[in-house]
Amino acid sequence: MTTPPRVLRVSRLLLVAVLLGGPVLGAVAGAGVAPVTGWLTGVFGGAPGPLRLLERVPLPWLIGGGAVVGLVAAALFALTIVAETTAVEITEQGVTVERDGSRTFVARDRIGAVYTDPRDLVLCGHDGRELLRREADVGARRLAEEFEAAGYPWRGTRDPDEDSFRPWADGAPDLPDEVHALLRRRERALRDGKPGAAAELRDRAQELGVVVRDRRSGHRQQWRAVKTR
Repeated sequence: MTTPPRVLRVSRLLLVAVLLGGPVLGAVAGAGVAPVTGWLTGVFGGAPGPLRLLERVPLPWLIGGGAVVGLVAAALFALTIVAETTAVEITEQGVTVERDGSRTFVARDRIGAVYTDPRDLVLCGHDGRELLRREADVGARRLAEEFEAAGYPWRGTRDPDEDSFRPWADGAPDLPDEVHALLRRRERALRDGKPGAAAELRDRAQELGVVVRDRRSGHRQQWRAVKTR
């Protein structure tokens, strides 16, 4: 019998809170049209035209209309949250990670370690190479529970090779020129907001035996040599 997939997404409570809060905020905004218009008129001698027009609308309509607008805005915001946050699907065959419209599958037999670092979900191969690294929005505790329940090698919330990483210094003698050139281009891609190009250059560095990760402050890159576990 096939075990159903375990799917982890952003908290449903957060989405419910957004959907419930939108109409409330919209209704409050509708109810506040008259007081705000009056305050602006008293302090500045006038109010913007749209506010003066809205002030003529009956209060129940303003409250109801505000609630509807708030609900629509909240629904759009909730959809944006779902689209731009990470979803993780764990099956007997492997792990699928979806984020920003991109889906990546990693077969189970390739995975030698699973952990978070610090907020990234990392799937590491038996040869020490990182098979996948994505920012995870579902929480380390939930990830640990689901991966362990599915029998995957969960390694906790710290990179097992943490002590092997070193800050990248352009031109330092501990890396060949070819890798320095890749990391130089990758640093520019990160600063220019091109995550796709940065990910491609990261993969190319791994082909040369160097695992690269980022520390978000200042787009700082760190590296370690690939080593067999």
